[in-house]
Amino acid sequence: MIFCIVGKKGVRDNLQIAVALLNYRQDRAKEEIIECLRHQFKEGHAVLTWFPYDDTRYSDQPFWIIWAVIELIKETGDYSLLDLEIEYQDGGSGTILEHMKAAVNRLIEDKGTNGLVRIMFADWNDALNITTDPEAESVMLSEQFCYGLRELSQLMQIVGDSDYASYLTEQYDLLRRAINESAWDGNWYMRALSKIENIGSKDSEGSKIYINAQSWAILADIPNEEKLPKVLESIDSMEHEFGFPINMPPYPEYSPNVGRMSGMLPGLFENGGVYCHATGFKIIADCKVGRGESAIRTLKKIIPDSEANPSTRSGAEPYVFTNCYSIHPKFYGKSYQSWTTGTSAWGLMSLYEGILGIKRDYAGLRIDPCFPPEWDSAEVYREFRGNQYQISINNPSHLSKGNVEIHVDGRLISGNILPLFDDGLLHQVEITLIP
Repeated sequence: MIFCIVGKKGVRDNLQIAVALLNYRQDRAKEEIIECLRHQFKEGHAVLTWFPYDDTRYSDQPFWIIWAVIELIKETGDYSLLDLEIEYQDGGSGTILEHMKAAVNRLIEDKGTNGLVRIMFADWNDALNITTDPEAESVMLSEQFCYGLRELSQLMQIVGDSDYASYLTEQYDLLRRAINESAWDGNWYMRALSKIENIGSKDSEGSKIYINAQSWAILADIPNEEKLPKVLESIDSMEHEFGFPINMPPYPEYSPNVGRMSGMLPGLFENGGVYCHATGFKIIADCKVGRGESAIRTLKKIIPDSEANPSTRSGAEPYVFTNCYSIHPKFYGKSYQSWTTGTSAWGLMSLYEGILGIKRDYAGLRIDPCFPPEWDSAEVYREFRGNQYQISINNPSHLSKGNVEIHVDGRLISGNILPLFDDGLLHQVEITLIP
């Protein structure tokens, strides 16, 4: 992952890598998050890359800023970071909290006619360029913004700004309602809304469903109890031999309503390829709803030199995550972009934070595993705020999700937050999943 942030200088990309690095290289991650903030404009958006410089207006950069700072505060427990002055790309400076508020304001001001955030040139998916409608709205980004609003509201409540916390909660409720009213397609969420043609709908030309609009809907608690099973069933219908395509079916020919991705060969890259980065989002969503078996099966499909797509077929190094695999018949299984990819970050987070459930939180490390039922146990080492933990997780009842019983240095603790010792010693943590 270090190679990714050395080899690429992009706000969205480097923030994702940095948050994954918080699990084991906290100081380096903090440096990178602060560096990314320097490339945010006062109006809240940010450059795509600062070397080479590209300020094309991608809509999703503000979300990643909100998300990354929240994760940094959880990891460090240092709320004074919110008062740290960081310069803006276009001059002047503001506190980190002011940077975050600028990001929130940008996304609110960028809403379109349906109340969702406009996609601009593109969002996370660089190649989804809706050239026929400059007012098109991104469902995926709107779901991500919901996630960010809720998370930031919690942080603001903790630091004592209850008025702003309430405002963020109101914005979450407003946006969630708009998504469910405008983007629900009967069995899944559409990917983008356009006056010409909604993207990722059963009525769309070409591709009918996009996985990211489903994964982030789950992560942001968008679907209600009636919609959630339909979303999960729709995700499962997309499963492929060695991962999950980003959209299905691939576009057979170029469409200006979709842009560059539809001009790629069907089944290659972002036109229906198995996009491993997006598959990482899906694994985290699996863990959120307790689908441990699905999570590990999915992760095993995209790991380097997997049984499903070994290096002898993919051509990727057997020790490096790749960005995507082709399902086009002429290039079936071939790997593309095996070094500079966010898959490495989401692969680590899906295992460490999702399946093993070692999650940073404001009060400490929160333990919330989502195991494959066949797993008996697992072990992991984690450093957190100067504390060292050797963690063993036992699953005698072969559960996927359950309550946890935690012993630290032989003593039973209450709850699922590991105590902070600040003594420089290694502490033994025994966790048992119980019904």
